[in-house]
Amino acid sequence: MIDWSQAKDVATVVGAAIALLTLFKGIIEYIKQGAQKRAEQFEGMRRRFKENESFKELCGLLETDDQKLEVISFRDKRDFLGFFEEIALMTNSKIIRKEVAHYMFGYYAIRCWESKHFWKDVNRDSIYWQLFRDFVERMKAIESSFRFTRRNFRF
Repeated sequence: MIDWSQAKDVATVVGAAIALLTLFKGIIEYIKQGAQKRAEQFEGMRRRFKENESFKELCGLLETDDQKLEVISFRDKRDFLGFFEEIALMTNSKIIRKEVAHYMFGYYAIRCWESKHFWKDVNRDSIYWQLFRDFVERMKAIESSFRFTRRNFRF
């Protein structure tokens, strides 16, 4: 004879276990989708940075703080700074890890901040470049203590 109370208990335990496994699988899928979306956003930013002709020119000139930086249009400089502010926002929102932002974009943000020629017609003390300034300070902090750790470079 079947003891129905035991069967109910077993069914309840099995049902709860299946529900728990389903929950864990859902959480894992959610995490994977988040990583994939972060990777796609990073890829888009990296492509924008690499394919933008004015950014290429600016990066080349920033390598030596070339005096030609003084004649680059304000619009191009504003767009360049704005790009780094977008990276800063993505870093602040944890869309991009700060170590990845530093490794892929920090070098040129720092070169830009330290350039005397870039800022000729841009007021770097303006409150509207505070996010850029903060980003550069964080990138400098990472640069000064940089040590490659593979686990920091993932999405």
